[in-house]
Amino acid sequence: MKLRILPVLLISAMFSTLTVFGQTSAPTPIFVTTEEVPIYIGPVFGYNRSIHSVDLASFDEAICPRFVNGNDNGFYVGFSFEQHLGKDAAASTSSFIFRVLYSTMPAFMETTEEPIPSLITIVDSQGNPDGETIINSSTRHTQQIDYSVVSAEVCYKINPIPGMGLGFTIGPTFDFALTKTQDQRYELLQPLEAQFRRNQDAIDQLGYRYIDNDRTIVIKEGDIPNSNAFRLGIKAGVQYEILVKTLTIVPAMYYNFGVTNLSSQESWRVNALQVGVDLRWAVKLGL
Repeated sequence: MKLRILPVLLISAMFSTLTVFGQTSAPTPIFVTTEEVPIYIGPVFGYNRSIHSVDLASFDEAICPRFVNGNDNGFYVGFSFEQHLGKDAAASTSSFIFRVLYSTMPAFMETTEEPIPSLITIVDSQGNPDGETIINSSTRHTQQIDYSVVSAEVCYKINPIPGMGLGFTIGPTFDFALTKTQDQRYELLQPLEAQFRRNQDAIDQLGYRYIDNDRTIVIKEGDIPNSNAFRLGIKAGVQYEILVKTLTIVPAMYYNFGVTNLSSQESWRVNALQVGVDLRWAVKLGL
């Protein structure tokens, strides 16, 4: 009798096991389901107000005016990747954001001289000297800096108020210069009928160029002497996340502070106030 009951018990146990295996719609001790944490990727773009903190001599002579600081307008564009910390992206209050960017951070510097008495050589219609006179003349010194970099950024982001899109970011930026050139010019503003007298030694030895009917001298052009190809910066900012279905729109403002100098000869830091937008789509890798 006991032997006949044993097969019935085995068949019942097998049927119960198959029934449990067939119910995969709900989590069980055997089939544990978890929600996949998405990553967020997309383009970024924005505006740079670059600020060059520097004190440069316009000429080697100590009495000549100096270029003190400079700024100009630039832009940045690139790609971002965000990885939330924690198993639930919707409830996460912190993440790491990685960006690869192309940025321009130029600068324009200018200094002018008030009208001062100058000895002018008078020439005739054939260009021959015909006496000298003293008149007031005014000049302007300009310096245009073109500086562009490709950057790799790592930012830590924290949302201090759970459920709110407000966030703060901070992290290093590693920049590699693509262009770092200067164009320094000395312009004669007044009088309109005058021009610079050419200095052949400066042309031959220093590479001066006279343009604009000899009313402008190109003093320096090309790569900035002893300029560094690498820039290290610290970038801190505030952002706000706006969720539209699977798209997150993130307007943000940052201050990008240069730690290293642009030139090894000068105390020359390149900083930038940056305003832009990140667009990120939630993507599940399905791994």
